[in-house]
Amino acid sequence: MPAGVAENARFLAERVDEVALCLFESSACLQYDSGDLPPDLAALPLRWHAHLPVDLPWSRGPAVRQASPARRAACTAAAVIARLMALVPGLVPRVAVLHPPEGPPDLQRTLLADFAEHWRNGADSPEAPPALRHIPLLLENVAHSDVACLGKNFLHEHGLGLCLDVGHLLGYAQKKLLHSALPSQAGLLHWSAPGKGDQHLPLTALTPSQRRIARRIMADAPSTATHLVEVFKWEGLAASLPVLSALATGETPDVSWG
Repeated sequence: MPAGVAENARFLAERVDEVALCLFESSACLQYDSGDLPPDLAALPLRWHAHLPVDLPWSRGPAVRQASPARRAACTAAAVIARLMALVPGLVPRVAVLHPPEGPPDLQRTLLADFAEHWRNGADSPEAPPALRHIPLLLENVAHSDVACLGKNFLHEHGLGLCLDVGHLLGYAQKKLLHSALPSQAGLLHWSAPGKGDQHLPLTALTPSQRRIARRIMADAPSTATHLVEVFKWEGLAASLPVLSALATGETPDVSWG
């Protein structure tokens, strides 16, 4: 809906069980006030997870030469979550979703291992809320990182989980991820059909071959995983829910899928 966080959350509270707080732009999120995030959001009958900013300062440029890029990124992410928790006491995200930084796999591994350590230490900030360090971190597969490139034991070794973005897996043809053990370990799955670029189309737009892969992913997903339709218009989201239900129950999809 073309509205703020509060309006969308209240609308969705009557229709779904969990929502994602898309905290994509760090500067904008740090400027949120009680008009954007009123305290009564915590009373809504919703579970929450947070999508950390996609503009975290991972750069190794001259301006950050004196500081760890991973520490700077973790501190920025922590500040955004701390702002959220200060404005809405009692709202603690179940998990936080993180995009891996760009770069070759070796660099991604180094930065993400450091980020995870700083996050568990409250981003090394005495101002970070104590609950922050207990919010699990999930890595999401994106165009420049299918997460499988980090190695089969990387997530376990660093206390990380997986947010499996099915639309990304399909759209970017991430076959290595699909054929790895990771989908069966996902704690959270984001569902959409791929479009041009990073479009998130309704699940009704899945092609027959994509539906077959989607069925396999759903069958392999842990029974404890959370499934979220990541479609940004209500009409498309509502149309996707029966498709997701059919995938979950193993039903034969209706012809309207195509």
